[in-house]
Amino acid sequence: MRFAFETAQSRPKKRLTVVTKSNSMRHGMVLWDKVAAEVAGDFPDVSWDKMLVDAMTLRMVDKPESLDTIVGTNLHMDILSDLAAALAGSIGVAPSANLDPTRKNPSIFEPVHGSAFDITRKSVANPVATFWSAAEMLNWLGEREAAGKFMECVERVCEGGVLTADLGGKAKTQDVVDALCAEIEKLA
Repeated sequence: MRFAFETAQSRPKKRLTVVTKSNSMRHGMVLWDKVAAEVAGDFPDVSWDKMLVDAMTLRMVDKPESLDTIVGTNLHMDILSDLAAALAGSIGVAPSANLDPTRKNPSIFEPVHGSAFDITRKSVANPVATFWSAAEMLNWLGEREAAGKFMECVERVCEGGVLTADLGGKAKTQDVVDALCAEIEKLA
């Protein structure tokens, strides 16, 4: 929770939404809410609100501009991250990071959709979420400039129309990878 407030504090809007389900999960989620309220006291410059997970789905669709940083349990965020990916146009473009804020343990960076074994070897997977996850890893490792340049290359590929079917394009997975490699080589 503290990491969520720190993250919100570092962003321009300084806004955090705490996702809960304390109306029906009256033990663990009530504690979650209590911790959020206590930690909030250490971050007076962060505006925050609490939202039930089911109401959060409506807010994400109807008022996405009201959101900035969101914190929730793994269960809730696994569902909400898929919704966020769909709202962004495709689950194939959504990165994710499971971070250890203490940095004592490894963090994991992967597309929101995970491994997507159902489309293995079909050449239809959109690699953008994988690229973006790699950029998030670079940021986490302190390589902000490299992450920025990498994402600029990804954006140029997408702006150039090299898109997989989930985004309305005709490119195969390898076509997108090859186009990104070509963009990176231009930087050398």
